[in-house]
Amino acid sequence: MKQFLAATKFSFKEQLANRFALGLLVLFVPIVYWMYGAVTPNDAVPFRFQPAGTFLSVNGHDLMYITTGLNVLALIIGFMFFHSAHKSLEFDKRLTRAGLGCLRFILAKILALAVVTAILSLYTLLILLIFWHSPHNIFVVWLSYWLISLVYGGFGLLLGMLLDSELAGFFIVIMFSQMDVFLQIPIDNPAANKTFLKFFPSYGAVQMSIAGGFTNNWAIKEALIGGSWAIVFLLIAFMIFYLRTRYRSSLKIIANN
Repeated sequence: MKQFLAATKFSFKEQLANRFALGLLVLFVPIVYWMYGAVTPNDAVPFRFQPAGTFLSVNGHDLMYITTGLNVLALIIGFMFFHSAHKSLEFDKRLTRAGLGCLRFILAKILALAVVTAILSLYTLLILLIFWHSPHNIFVVWLSYWLISLVYGGFGLLLGMLLDSELAGFFIVIMFSQMDVFLQIPIDNPAANKTFLKFFPSYGAVQMSIAGGFTNNWAIKEALIGGSWAIVFLLIAFMIFYLRTRYRSSLKIIANN
């Protein structure tokens, strides 16, 4: 138990030490909400709402507000968890070889991911409510923000475990997250509302956010699809970590013999 608590403490410290990403989120979120809100008209926009199997006519201005939060969280959470995983990778390997064990390490990382993303998602929701006062279900909107944070937190961890180049990781997080969320938004975007978008990581979170913002639906099925992306990213990330740690340990044993 002490080892697990120590690993959890290190995992939280890794995120709190990333002051640049945290500061960027605190300052960037209200600025982006204000900026996008200022340039987006109140025109009605058709949105393909999959839980009901129909198109909703939603206010484009409100739609931009709610999806801006998803966009910002995907970018900054992905960057934040990639940076921490990449920076602490060698230390985490030494920690597991010293007797922590992979299972305790994985549980500590997941706990830190869940708690940090929940708090940052709540902050983003509170800023949203300053600009948009009337979403139908605030709790569902928060869940959608938490969901996309978990997805891109897992994606960031995967890249941190996989890539040796920090620059490559930053580039992939930026490009992948922005393209993913942007394609889901039907504002000046001819690719939106297409069936293939359900295979994208942000699909579940976007559908859930629209459910919370404009309907009484909870979009449970779509949320489960989004959650499966987070699980897949985390499983791949920890499998890569396990293999890299085991491979290095095997080489060390062979060298000593």
